[in-house]
Amino acid sequence: MEIDLELSLLAFQSRVLALAEDHAVPLLERLRFLGIVTSNIDELYMVRMAELRRAAIDEPGQASQRLLAVERGLDELLARQSRCATECLREAERVGVRLLAWHELTSYERDLLRVQYLEEIQPDLRPLAITLSPGHPLPHLPHLGLFLAVLFRMAPGERVRLAEHDLPSDMPRLLAVPDRAGAVIAIEEVLRANAHLLHPGTIVESAYLFRVTRGGDLPIMDDETGSLLGAVALATERRVHNPAVRVEVERSMPGAVGALILDTLRREAIGRDMELTVTSVQHVDGLLDLRCLQSLPLPKDLSLEFPPMPTKQAVGDRSMFALLRDDDLLLHHPFESFDDSVVRFFQQAADDADVTAIKATLYRVGNPSPIVDALVKAAEAGKQVAVVVELKARFDEEHNVQWSRALEAAGVDVTYGIAGLKVHAKVAMVTRVEGGATRRYVHVGTGNYNPRSGRQYTDLSLFSARPEFADAMDVLFAGLTERHAPPAALPHGALVAPHQLLTGLLEHIEREIQHAKAGKPARITIKINGLGDREMVQAFERASQAGVQVDLIVRGICILRPGVPGVSDRVRVTSIVGRLLEHSRIYRFENDGHPEYLIGSSDLRSRNLRRRVEVLVPVAGASFHARLDTILDAYLRDGTAWELHADGEYRQTGDRRVPAAQAALA
Repeated sequence: MEIDLELSLLAFQSRVLALAEDHAVPLLERLRFLGIVTSNIDELYMVRMAELRRAAIDEPGQASQRLLAVERGLDELLARQSRCATECLREAERVGVRLLAWHELTSYERDLLRVQYLEEIQPDLRPLAITLSPGHPLPHLPHLGLFLAVLFRMAPGERVRLAEHDLPSDMPRLLAVPDRAGAVIAIEEVLRANAHLLHPGTIVESAYLFRVTRGGDLPIMDDETGSLLGAVALATERRVHNPAVRVEVERSMPGAVGALILDTLRREAIGRDMELTVTSVQHVDGLLDLRCLQSLPLPKDLSLEFPPMPTKQAVGDRSMFALLRDDDLLLHHPFESFDDSVVRFFQQAADDADVTAIKATLYRVGNPSPIVDALVKAAEAGKQVAVVVELKARFDEEHNVQWSRALEAAGVDVTYGIAGLKVHAKVAMVTRVEGGATRRYVHVGTGNYNPRSGRQYTDLSLFSARPEFADAMDVLFAGLTERHAPPAALPHGALVAPHQLLTGLLEHIEREIQHAKAGKPARITIKINGLGDREMVQAFERASQAGVQVDLIVRGICILRPGVPGVSDRVRVTSIVGRLLEHSRIYRFENDGHPEYLIGSSDLRSRNLRRRVEVLVPVAGASFHARLDTILDAYLRDGTAWELHADGEYRQTGDRRVPAAQAALA
């Protein structure tokens, strides 16, 4: 029986949270991991919870049990997260930093903060009544906004009224306590203590913080604007009005107040002809939105953070094109500089007078983006520049719309993805005139064209000027930019989804099965971010039953249950979670002692194999094979690795004397 996808996702968040709980991890990094878990849980609610709740309504049996299991898992995770935050705050106190409550301040400190409140905060507050009375406008509660619900009476004995206002977005969440070094106070504490100043002439009884998470759906209706670009831009603007999927409240908030907030959100959804799936508030112990703890004023002490990650300048002063005329280039980021190689590849292409054309796929490029700047510069210099921008890259849609317009304005030929598919491939090709002939230079990566990601994620880059490599990418770009459809197949061993990749990988697995049955060397080693496709799971189980050793290094979701007698005895699944986000994808097939290697953009989830344009390319050369083997071996031996067992639980069973892969490879 496969592992539930959502429960597997929660297990990944648990492994990330374990880093925040680890006292051997420096404090600043523990706070960073707490923030990462907060953001990841937000996204889980935005993307998955509404769908799970709808399924539970439509199919109250199994779907309801599944929803309950996920909610229980979330409750346990959030309780651990709250306890971890408390531990981190105690550790912060040991280095001289304290998060204070209002009652812990002296009267002098309260007076100074009250003056700051009156001068800098209150003038921008706009309280709105929360009421179900007819004729009263509904306050809009923005996505991931923090709000204070204030209970007050107009006079003694009168009914209780409720108003809310946003926490000011232009003020820090944690305010410095005047004249007390290292002391801070949450801004909601200051607002709560001074709410009577915002509601003069009333009797303020209490105030409670709450937070609203809205769904991340992006319903796109092309016919409204006549273009996909306009439709995505319009849908992005409308997403802020999606129904709420979660309401977090302080533990002390009375039930009647939470119910009124939910009723307000329900009326808002009905007014927009939408469905509200959240039916109860989520009580939180301690602070809401723990990302704020990363702004604690910790001292400048190197012991509070990870030491700098060594980064090699792998390219040096030579031209990228001169290097690639000699040989291919395989780089491992961030251990080898992304800026010095990938960014430089685009910048040199823009500046080189002999470069005539540049093509690229863009998924998440960041903001600012030196790569987009280079493409704009190239187009303005008269080069032919064609890019495929995936407008529907989740939560980066607004940036991608802006970049698309900037590229178009510079004269770039922009293709806005493919109808019904996401273009997730990470590919670029530069055409250069050399001695009267043209030569094409190709880059294929496992990660996005985003320098920030290139410094924080582990990824691989393969550069090549081999004609067969460029021929395969020519086929890809011809399909994407000319026919606006993914090609049926790529030549020379490259694989493209959604038409070729799944069958190609299944053929590779079947070949290993036949080798094993014939008594020949057979092994599969794969490093990916997620495994969620049932057909791939069944293929790995068949391989195991045939005698193939299957080693899967899966960072996040994995629905395959390894070690089940007679089913997956020879399958081993490990997960690495470290200071860098593991993002590289490597596929190795033993092939009777003649191993084949592929790298690229694709994981083994159904969305990658069936609903996206993904590319894997073969890596040639004994030295590159040896390097990929070294990388895979480091991850398989990682002493901090989590191993997935047949019961669906992950356990750290490695030898802690063996270094973590990221440290070993640095």
